[in-house]
Amino acid sequence: MLDHFYSIISMTSNDEKALKKRSIQGCKATLVAAKCAPPEALRAGYPDLKRLGTYFGIYLGVGTVIFYALKNDIRGHKTIDFIDSLYLCVVTMTTVGYGDLVPHSYNAQLVCIFFITVGMCLFGIAVKIAAKYLVVKQQMVMVNALRMSRKIGPVEALKEIESVKIDYNKLKISLIAMAGHYVIGILVLLTIEGMDFTDAIYCAFTTMTTTGFGDETFQELFGRMFAVFWISTGTSCVGQLFLYIAEIYTDIETKKLAKQVISNNIIAKTDLEAADDIKDGKVYGAADMILYKLKEKGKIKQDDISVAMKDLNDVIKDVDVDDVTPPKSAQEK
Repeated sequence: MLDHFYSIISMTSNDEKALKKRSIQGCKATLVAAKCAPPEALRAGYPDLKRLGTYFGIYLGVGTVIFYALKNDIRGHKTIDFIDSLYLCVVTMTTVGYGDLVPHSYNAQLVCIFFITVGMCLFGIAVKIAAKYLVVKQQMVMVNALRMSRKIGPVEALKEIESVKIDYNKLKISLIAMAGHYVIGILVLLTIEGMDFTDAIYCAFTTMTTTGFGDETFQELFGRMFAVFWISTGTSCVGQLFLYIAEIYTDIETKKLAKQVISNNIIAKTDLEAADDIKDGKVYGAADMILYKLKEKGKIKQDDISVAMKDLNDVIKDVDVDDVTPPKSAQEK
């Protein structure tokens, strides 16, 4: 939606027809696939992602070194100490928790508790960044919708917003990527780990969903080397899928909100017609409607309205006096 609004706001032509023509062409832009440069508020989130990636890299590296130092305090099926330490870090960090490698000494268990706590904090930061992205995007869409309303008028702005379509491409691509990722995992489990087809499907699914029962795991050296990369990317795919689902829902609700906000700035024709009715000897016309709307928006106070209405009543009285005065005859003239 941001690209759609920016393409309209950036129009500087004084020709109204050309303005409307180009604004209609801007409808081809989607709600979420912004082709133009994102606003500063959204761009500011990118350094947070880089910093978060650095934190996760340090976290994984330090954890691997510590678990490698405590290799004698780790029990379970082992291959190579360094690979096992890295594998244990990834399985723990992504909350898969197979249980094929576990700490069995008091010191190793304390280290594992600290490692899990830090990992939860990092994932909390990741959720915070995602939430900030969605909130800021919604705010920018609303701001630019109001700018577009002032640029081309609220009625045209409503038509533009109504014509914008929700983009599901990212969600579709994410689902395809997850399906491909899932198939690759099954193939490795079939060929490297030598599992049955049913067990491979079961193990791949429980891993990607971070359930990790532990009855079927990666046991071979190459299998664990592959698991380090496959589990990490699989968890990222799942998180990205959830983000895209939340983004689509946010786009739908933001579109509704933008239409509602802009609609409130339009005085309906029926309201004006109703305001022209004469009731109890008083006139409720466009002037009354404008005063009411200004008060509703907090632009004027009730005292200002009272003064304006007093002047209006004086004018009405003068008109009534003129109306009841009999016309002069030709002789009187």
